[in-house]
Amino acid sequence: MIHADSTRVVFPSSGVAEVPLIFEPKVLRFQAAGPGGDPMMVLLDTGTDPSAIDLGLARRLGLPLGEFAMGYGAATNAIPFTETMLPWLRIGPLTLRNLSVLALDLQAVPFQVDVVLGYNVLWQVVVHIDYERRVIRLSHPDLGLPVSLPPDRLLPLAFFEHFPALTDVTLGQELHLPLVTIDTGSNGGLSLGPDLAQRLGLHRASEGVTVAEGAGFGGCCEVLRGEIDSLLLGPFTLHRVEIDTPGEGTGDLSRHGRANMGNSLLSRFASVTLDYGRRVCGLGPRAGTT
Repeated sequence: MIHADSTRVVFPSSGVAEVPLIFEPKVLRFQAAGPGGDPMMVLLDTGTDPSAIDLGLARRLGLPLGEFAMGYGAATNAIPFTETMLPWLRIGPLTLRNLSVLALDLQAVPFQVDVVLGYNVLWQVVVHIDYERRVIRLSHPDLGLPVSLPPDRLLPLAFFEHFPALTDVTLGQELHLPLVTIDTGSNGGLSLGPDLAQRLGLHRASEGVTVAEGAGFGGCCEVLRGEIDSLLLGPFTLHRVEIDTPGEGTGDLSRHGRANMGNSLLSRFASVTLDYGRRVCGLGPRAGTT
């Protein structure tokens, strides 16, 4: 058994690493260096615990693999995985040592990803996502928040099973969501469990609802998509917000009351800062945002 506390973040003397963000298709990816000599494509995913590596890559690198078990993702209940350890991963001037990872098949994901950084790394850093400048900054917690924001732009950061979340979100005029997780591995807007989707009229027979195909670590699934007029988040009111729900109703999002915001919603802000230790989320508004 490999434990998350074996993962160590080695910061440069400045305490900061900044890398270009590859924001296509609306997920947070960047290149890093690791064993094997070839660049690795890394996905920064606040909805993953712990981190992960593609199973085929783990085998090519000769990483030791344990027994396989079955896990679940956002929209599927059947993801086979095993545990291993990546000796090192270099992100700009920052280095991860003894990165504990789950090894699973990432080939069904519709974009290149070799390594997924999850909770066992992210709790040790302050994550600043600059959607406008297209950069990701990872900084030492002792440096504090990397941007100056008014107090009303700093929202309390809660947690749902190690996943960062925001509280007190209101949809439209009446549907209050006590907890909405933040998932930077999703390119969706606001993803809802079937019970919340039904309350908003998000089902096949509803006008304006479309059927699409979503993809994740466990493969593809059917997704129902619609739109709500407004979403109230702290001091911000966002209009015409995309909502979706897994059509099959399986996986993590099948649980009662689940709500999750992805990058289509998060990128409507100029920047998002996540400080796990201080339990703070900073939202930098875009020009004209109310």
